[in-house]
Amino acid sequence: MSIVQEHGGDASDPLFSPLRIGTVTVRNRLMQAAHSKLYAVGGRESGQEIDYFARRADGGTALFIAGNRFVHPSSAIRGFVDGWRRDIVDADRALTDAVHTRGAKIFAQLNHHGAQASPDGPDGPRPVFSASRLVSPSTGAATVAATAADLAAFADGWAVTAENALRGGFDGVEVHMAHGYLLHQFLSPLYNRRTDEYGGGMPERARFPLEVLRGVRERVGDEAVVGIRIVANEFADAGLSREDCLAIIDHLRANVRIDYINLAGGEYHQVHYVFPSSAMPAAWLHDDVAAVKQRNADIPVFGVGAAATVDDARDVIAEGVADMVALTRAQIADPDLATKLRSGAPVTHCIRLNQGCLARTGNGLPMSCTVNPTVGREASRSVPDAVAEALRVAVVGAGPAGLKAAIELRNNGHRVTVFEATEHLGGQLNLAARVPGRDSIRLLVDDLTRDAASLDIRFGTRVTPAQLSAAPERFDRVIVATGSRPAEHGTSVADAASTALADIAAEPGVLTAWQAVERPELLQSPVVIVDHDGTPYASGVALAVAAAANDARLVTRFDTAFPFIRGSQDRDHLHRRLYRVPGTPGALPGEGSFEIAESTTVSGYDPDAAQATIRDLRSGRERVVGAGTIVLVTPREQVPFDGSRLESPTTVVGDARAPRTIDAAIFDGFEAAFSLGAVTGPSGSTSVSISGELR
Repeated sequence: MSIVQEHGGDASDPLFSPLRIGTVTVRNRLMQAAHSKLYAVGGRESGQEIDYFARRADGGTALFIAGNRFVHPSSAIRGFVDGWRRDIVDADRALTDAVHTRGAKIFAQLNHHGAQASPDGPDGPRPVFSASRLVSPSTGAATVAATAADLAAFADGWAVTAENALRGGFDGVEVHMAHGYLLHQFLSPLYNRRTDEYGGGMPERARFPLEVLRGVRERVGDEAVVGIRIVANEFADAGLSREDCLAIIDHLRANVRIDYINLAGGEYHQVHYVFPSSAMPAAWLHDDVAAVKQRNADIPVFGVGAAATVDDARDVIAEGVADMVALTRAQIADPDLATKLRSGAPVTHCIRLNQGCLARTGNGLPMSCTVNPTVGREASRSVPDAVAEALRVAVVGAGPAGLKAAIELRNNGHRVTVFEATEHLGGQLNLAARVPGRDSIRLLVDDLTRDAASLDIRFGTRVTPAQLSAAPERFDRVIVATGSRPAEHGTSVADAASTALADIAAEPGVLTAWQAVERPELLQSPVVIVDHDGTPYASGVALAVAAAANDARLVTRFDTAFPFIRGSQDRDHLHRRLYRVPGTPGALPGEGSFEIAESTTVSGYDPDAAQATIRDLRSGRERVVGAGTIVLVTPREQVPFDGSRLESPTTVVGDARAPRTIDAAIFDGFEAAFSLGAVTGPSGSTSVSISGELR
């Protein structure tokens, strides 16, 4: 039987038609590009990684790129595979076998981070190499220019890593020359200032990448699939334009056989193109991908950033924009995405906030997902323990934590009643979705609303513990998901700077964070935003205020603005949007002035004069600034609900447990439901909820 027949290829459906890539055929046009997970253990693939890929192969994905297998110790990172080591082959074989038995293919991505490598490696301090001496835009480390001996060692590492990958059962290899990593650094004038044979014009800058490609091809032979990941545009004035990138691809292909082209955009000077968040325009790389495909019609081109939504993936193929569609985060969020797109079943959408995936790995933690709490826990969280009888469960609050708990409980066979004080679902998600660039949160509200359609939800019911105890339903369990609210200023944070805010909180012209986002018509310029929170919550308030007011100033108690969003790589793009830098993707509408004052707070406010006194927390010096409105952003506090008065066992989830992120709310709700098990049906089967579907 042919592979197309075996795996259900459908020539009539462009998205589910098979594709030949070199010597390999894949069953459809949906892939997951390489992405950081930090699942490797001891420099080898782990069971956690195998479970992750196997789950998505079960869901119908055709091709995976196993990413950032490092070719040399000078670029090694804990949580990634040491690709140059000979003792990784058995672990690789376990991974590739798991993918192959499920009908999918998998390539290994080979990389060296170059200037983006940390100067502190897994085994201790190390030099950071690049094409030229420069300050790394990602770490601030001063790099050293790689010598001829260094380059020879790196090139050999690429060849060895490629050979290891094929011995480990990978169907091909991908040489990474994008994202501002080492080979990209040689190609780009932003990094390469060399005056030897590896610097100067395009052919000279491409010399080392070509040496690597030739070495890999010679080591693995003509039958192996060898592709490249390369930028289609750097989006920087002094960097590589679309035409420059097209010329580089032409040059590489004229000198070595390349079986496919996997595209990317930007680099670490424009990192929002490398790790695009919800604020980036949809299909941000579409036209550049199309241009590369038009120029390279004879080999497969993989489209990243080419589809505006998952539903547009079919059009990308049908219109000839690309030969495969990389929906990487979409398949983190929903491992059954391919199957659902084929059948038309509802999808669990990625909301592109980069909190559960990128922010966690950026902070050295294993990857998870905001909307899918089973990610990285496929082995332990796919099937709840079986229970014999359904429980009657009350869920108090229909925000993300309460809704996730209720949906999973219902899917697992329990009887659920949801009490919601308002007339709508979603809680604070509805407020967060109003922030410019975060409207993707509406996808989560819509998904939760859709999945909650058959639940018993009692709107406009602010239920009390006493009412629950007296309810005729006689609830076996109660899940408290009452959420959080803006804190009473001066009471929730025990320090002098925050306590001082209590003196101005009741003044006219002083708004809470929620009031500022929900009722922007109340803002009178100039607006002073007082940030004592520093999280993405605070940055969202700042974006909403800056979009609504033509003159805004952020006064933050921290020594840098929004210090707790580092891992998401969103800081630079956030600042460009707040400052309305010309040409910034996802720029705020209109015109406006925005300023930031670090290590500062407000110590007084005169609403009649529309003036605020701000104090430098380092020197104690004070100055007066204009302030038609003050917006106070402090850590939220739980909405009171005394569950100790309930007779039924109680679990507190989400912000009601501790005000945190959307990730935490969804996670808590899922865990509360999972812990109660799934009801065993008459035939002994168990209802299991995976990615929002009843199975």
